[in-house]
Amino acid sequence: MINDFIEYWVAAKLLVSGGNPYSPAELLAEQRALGWQQPEPLMMWNPPWTLSFTLPFGLFDYQAAQFAWFLSHTLIIFVGAQWLWKMYGGDPRKSRYAVICVLSFAPTYFVLLLGQIGPLILLGLVAFLTAVKKKAWVLAGASLTIVAIKPHLLYLLWLASFLWTIKNAKWKLLLGFMVAGVSVASLPFLLNRQIYWQYSELLATGVVIRPLDWATPSLGTALAELFVIPGAWIRWLPSVGGIVWFLWYWSRHAATWDWLAELPVLILVSVATASFAWTFDYVVLLPAAIQAAVWTSRSEDGLARAVLIATYIALGGILLTSKVFVLNDFWYFWLAPTLLLFYLAGRAMVGSATTFPTDSTVRE
Repeated sequence: MINDFIEYWVAAKLLVSGGNPYSPAELLAEQRALGWQQPEPLMMWNPPWTLSFTLPFGLFDYQAAQFAWFLSHTLIIFVGAQWLWKMYGGDPRKSRYAVICVLSFAPTYFVLLLGQIGPLILLGLVAFLTAVKKKAWVLAGASLTIVAIKPHLLYLLWLASFLWTIKNAKWKLLLGFMVAGVSVASLPFLLNRQIYWQYSELLATGVVIRPLDWATPSLGTALAELFVIPGAWIRWLPSVGGIVWFLWYWSRHAATWDWLAELPVLILVSVATASFAWTFDYVVLLPAAIQAAVWTSRSEDGLARAVLIATYIALGGILLTSKVFVLNDFWYFWLAPTLLLFYLAGRAMVGSATTFPTDSTVRE
């Protein structure tokens, strides 16, 4: 089976064998040997430190590595959902609802079937929340290096982490991020001293279509395509709006900032206003889905519960069905904003009346 995993596996194999993981020619030759039929290779556009996480898969043959990739990512999603259910104070007797939440979440299928890397970012988020809850600040910072696989996707998390670290003088979090960051950035460099130059050269030359040239399902892309607005600046405009929103939000919540409570809305706004993202990337929104599921399960308002559950399942069903007929991801630019609005509606309907257990709140 050929899917997006081929880009990660071939890049890792080239790194191990002394090749250039960012060479279109080398990637295409390796991918065609596996059955890739397209005239251009499937490029791994993630920064070089990503290879520190994908490198182990390049040590095995393609079929074995792909199975390990699929299995590990499936475990991350489903075990992560159970762990999030516990962290958000979900009733252990109702933990099956976390599984139902995952199965009804369309991006779960998108990311697993395409063999994309989003579950690793989700792992970083779950590890970050776990470390913060335990006040293990070094581990919390180290966990963010996994999120940096796609640094643009959750851009508000970087701003929030910076401001929170400064405000609360949690220098151990910064230390953990720097030490882990240097470690994961150094491993590919030790195997290929030119790798960072090769990556920058790929971005600069434009030999193949670059990420910002794709019609991704983002608000910025929709504005550019639907209103025929030239220039790449329009793609960044929603992100500017996201930053303005966050600075306002931070001014109101900084004094009582609770990572467990605030991370879901933070990642939702980030993804909804990101410069570019794909629907399979939305698997990183699982913390928000689980938090909303816990709210719903604990609410005593039967009508509100029924409305939220029905809407959530219907939305998942519509997405899975529409993907059969509308394959072009661009036309789902409405999805992330819709998920954000659904989350905010759920918070207003059942979330505002729900409190966390005493031992699950982390404030500074």
